[in-house]
Amino acid sequence: MTTALPPSHLVLVVDDDPIAARALVHYFRRHHLDAQSAADLASARALLQRLTFDAVLLDLNLGRDDGLDLARELATAGSPPFLITSARGSEVDRVVGLELGAHDYVVKPFSMRELLARVHGVIRRNLEPRRRLPRRRVARCGGWTVDLSALQARHEDGRVATFTPGEVGVLRALLAHPHRVMLRHELLAMTRHDDGTVFARTVDVLVTRLRKKIEDDPRRPRLIRTVRGEGYQLDADVTWQVTES
Repeated sequence: MTTALPPSHLVLVVDDDPIAARALVHYFRRHHLDAQSAADLASARALLQRLTFDAVLLDLNLGRDDGLDLARELATAGSPPFLITSARGSEVDRVVGLELGAHDYVVKPFSMRELLARVHGVIRRNLEPRRRLPRRRVARCGGWTVDLSALQARHEDGRVATFTPGEVGVLRALLAHPHRVMLRHELLAMTRHDDGTVFARTVDVLVTRLRKKIEDDPRRPRLIRTVRGEGYQLDADVTWQVTES
């Protein structure tokens, strides 16, 4: 007789369909993920204040509530990563979700097994920076000091930018290859969204979000330059140093 492993992470399921929510919570718990559910924004916010979640699974259609409101709140620094679930699967809908800061976008109907793998992937990518060794490399580029492990950068003028794991994946690749044109498929693979279901436009969304955070004028970017028809290039020198955490 084997003993079930205790749940190691906590997931919040925000869905106004009680049958679907119960099914997800039950499935997650069977596969060693603890889970709580909320049917509306008020309940979700109350749980988020009371408990520490490792990920949020957010249905955008919540009856009288709009899931986009919670998505915007979860996109702030310090919030748990979130995955959007929606019956709307067009490229435009996915891009909007990713631009809001979602770490993944899952179209209904979905496979429970695939969804579980995606949730695990988001949790793993979010926790990885916390598991780094105390000594880590910090990049200096364009007036910014970038600490990839901390998902953060600080400008010499005092500005601070925080990043999602997906944004850091793109930024890490660009910093590692300054002045080199990085093809979209290369950057896509380096964001760890290379599962065949996420499209190359994901890279464009992540670059747009990075520019909003680190460019002086995102509409006229000087650091991350677009190379039409190919990809992106970090147009700046990069120096690295080892620092103590």
